[in-house]
Amino acid sequence: MSRVLPVLSRGMLILGGLMILAGLGWGIWLRVNVPPPPVITDAGAVVLAVTAPSLPATATPKPVPSPTTATPLPPGAVTRPSRSEGPTPALLPDWTVTAQAAETAQMSTPSTPLPASSPVPKAQEPPIRIVAPAIGLDAKVEPMGWEMVDRNGTMISKWVVPKGAAGWHINSGLPGHGENIVLSGHHNIEGKVFRHVVDLEPGDKVTLYVGDTAYVYIVTEKYILKEAGMPLKVQQRNAHWIMPSGDERLTLVTCWPYEWPGNSHRIVVVARPPEYFEGIADESKGKGAK
Repeated sequence: MSRVLPVLSRGMLILGGLMILAGLGWGIWLRVNVPPPPVITDAGAVVLAVTAPSLPATATPKPVPSPTTATPLPPGAVTRPSRSEGPTPALLPDWTVTAQAAETAQMSTPSTPLPASSPVPKAQEPPIRIVAPAIGLDAKVEPMGWEMVDRNGTMISKWVVPKGAAGWHINSGLPGHGENIVLSGHHNIEGKVFRHVVDLEPGDKVTLYVGDTAYVYIVTEKYILKEAGMPLKVQQRNAHWIMPSGDERLTLVTCWPYEWPGNSHRIVVVARPPEYFEGIADESKGKGAK
């Protein structure tokens, strides 16, 4: 026994030292990787903002290659929730996953996307596919609504984010209708569809497909918004990105950061149609003529 005790003591000392080193390493990692404090602006609780609202029309990225397949929507019209089903939830308050509906139709092959300069019709159905070559994104899109849940005795609205697909907010716009088209997706669970949305930069092209029709958008803005721990007013300001905008735009939303403990912030990427840049170019020429 007298020989065992010193060995145990040394073992405990070594173990304690290793635990202290591990704690110090963890503390240093957290300090190095902690996001900067947010700055409250009109955009919300911004940690990082990259914008290029006056991107020249000539800076359009390479065209998106022709798609191979796309999954059609299940039969039946998409119905929007009534007021009795609760208010629209905040930006992305929760990441509830539900089982995907079984595919009820055969795969279809859409035609070659229309050139950006060609007029496109107003979509009559939700998008079914999103492609962003700059980040290797090619995923199906499913309609996404919300449900009422009991949270500590209070009924609240909570988004139901699809698994393995991007979710089109069913109360947002349709392509070609001059409104805000909002898509959300997981970034570190359940397929990680929006894993690299944070890497999109101004000038990158994003294409939505509705049936055989391609709707092209070009990234103009990217924001990292602090959500966790922010006052209600700030969260409401963050949430304005998913509300009607009165202009044609595509808004992509996901969480950040990827590493644990993640999901404290929201990534918001805004993309606009090519006509937006043509308008800017015309405006610049008009000012130059004066």
